[in-house]
Amino acid sequence: TMLWTPSLRDLVLAVYSITLITGLPANLLALYTFIRKVRMNATPIDVLLLSLTISDLIFLFFLPFRMKEAADMKWTISYFLCPLSGFIFYTSIYNSTFLLTAVSVERYMGVAFPIKYKLKRHPRNAVIASVIFCVVSMAHCSIVYFMQYYDHTNSTVLDPSKRNTCYEDFSDEQLTILLPVRLELFLVLFLIPFMICCFCYINFILILSRLPNISSKKRFRAIGLSVFTLLVFIICFMPYNVSHIVGFIGWYSPSWRVYALLTSTFNACLDPFIFYFSSAALRGTFNHFIRGLVKRTNLSCCQRARNFPQKSSTMQECEPSLCLSVYAITFITGFPSNVLAFYTFGRKVWKKPAPIDILLLNLTISDLLFLVFLPFKMQEVANGMIWDMPYFLCPLSGFVFYMTIYNSTFFLTAVSVERYLGVAYPIRHSLWRRPIYAVIASIFLWMLSFLHLSIVYIMPYYDPAGIISPPRNVCYEEFSEAQLHILLPVRLELCVVLFCIPLLICCFCYAGFVRVLSRLPNIGRRRRMRAIGLAVGTLLVFAICFGPYNLSHVVGYVMGKSPGWRDQALLLSTFNACLDPLIFYLSSAAVRRALGNMARGVQSKLKAGICARNHQRPRESPDETVKSPFPKPAEINAF
Repeated sequence: TMLWTPSLRDLVLAVYSITLITGLPANLLALYTFIRKVRMNATPIDVLLLSLTISDLIFLFFLPFRMKEAADMKWTISYFLCPLSGFIFYTSIYNSTFLLTAVSVERYMGVAFPIKYKLKRHPRNAVIASVIFCVVSMAHCSIVYFMQYYDHTNSTVLDPSKRNTCYEDFSDEQLTILLPVRLELFLVLFLIPFMICCFCYINFILILSRLPNISSKKRFRAIGLSVFTLLVFIICFMPYNVSHIVGFIGWYSPSWRVYALLTSTFNACLDPFIFYFSSAALRGTFNHFIRGLVKRTNLSCCQRARNFPQKSSTMQECEPSLCLSVYAITFITGFPSNVLAFYTFGRKVWKKPAPIDILLLNLTISDLLFLVFLPFKMQEVANGMIWDMPYFLCPLSGFVFYMTIYNSTFFLTAVSVERYLGVAYPIRHSLWRRPIYAVIASIFLWMLSFLHLSIVYIMPYYDPAGIISPPRNVCYEEFSEAQLHILLPVRLELCVVLFCIPLLICCFCYAGFVRVLSRLPNIGRRRRMRAIGLAVGTLLVFAICFGPYNLSHVVGYVMGKSPGWRDQALLLSTFNACLDPLIFYLSSAAVRRALGNMARGVQSKLKAGICARNHQRPRESPDETVKSPFPKPAEINAF
């Protein structure tokens, strides 16, 4: 049984809102692209990806019903929509596992048996497979309809249309049927597809790695496709399906099942990444869309780069469409969430400052600085890595770009230390817990990042031969051997001081933080879950965003040159600006309240607008001279 609470409501609304806002436009763009591609020259992979897109869009169109339920903390809509929305919700989730598995099989067959597969490769087979997957998913998830109305032990059960809960409060008789079905869902609709995916993508990458005529970009896309698909299975589908096993063994629905189900909704906004790596048509459409957006904002078109001579730069290894995609996603998702966090922490610090709020405010300012200067990088990439803006902006934007990345490692570490001291030494920490110390620490961390990253200003102008005029059409590229002789040791020092040491401190603090909380008997389960989420989220930011880029420092120092994959690693670090708000959410009750208030405000305005339009409709009738103060039956039905 799921008991709604204000904190759970805010969490559910936050996750559903993020999924809807990011997933809907991305899937609509994918739908447009795949429909055009299928009409012009259909291939099996396009048919499968089109089916997956349609499944995600159906899921997103029914998601507002779940948002409405969460906002009201009960089911207040027409009851026939309850089993329908639940049926769509679960069917689209499991349909995704089938279609993602089919994509993996298609990719594997294409490289393992290229001649045989080409002879039998027909779009009709993909259409038949998609229909079968949809039918199998619908047949399995029809249990949602059955369970919602079935109660064998109580013939006087409350009329379903009068209930205010949806797919909850199952009796023992219902669980006797439901729990074995859930176990079967785990085996057939998750475990078997997951094992097939692992087999296909592992062999897919192994075969591609042996082919000598495969470009590095194609290998990179193959790895990206495999990694993102397996991440979707692990992050989105695995927790929810593991709850099926736990429920069957314990013969009950585990209380954390609702949180596991939340992660599955992210599937709808992660699938577009798989589309990007799978389809050249989608990459072309997205690239065209970004370039058109750049033109409308008076940025230079990338075709102007053809007028310049080719240069031996490492940044050319970064595909422009990929760079623009990552930068655009980071900016679109990171900017509004960080502005909301800045407003929340600003108010909190103004009213009643606390050390954690000051640290998070500084982290928000660092992310906003990064996002404000990100359009300069977007123009540079769109312009073919040619710098045609005033040159003083080159070292300035690079300095802010790199400084804010490393500034984040410091402030994330400071948050971990503050959290650990608060639970490990509560009395002593409360005596020394003063906002002024957080301010002093923030100033010190800003200065430390500032001094370390000043190398960005020095390198473009440094040349032992005496030439101090850097090339004006490139920015922070084409380093000479003399410059690399200074730069590579500095990068190694950045890795050790600004990444390894903060990471070790974070690991120690969060391991102790979670361990101490787990021993306290008076700590609620939700607080423990938030603590684990904060620890895991922070360490994932270190591992995913900062780890690869700092590893390139070590590899570059050993090789004596910048590795070719360095710029792809740098791209991952930009995601830090849109992942930090998740840490804010888990760290601060003020952010959770602000997000909940915003979601409820949007809902109330939408509800008020709908009610206002419904009230105005009867007044448009020319036959009515006197308006009754009571609503008519037709008006009641409209509501």
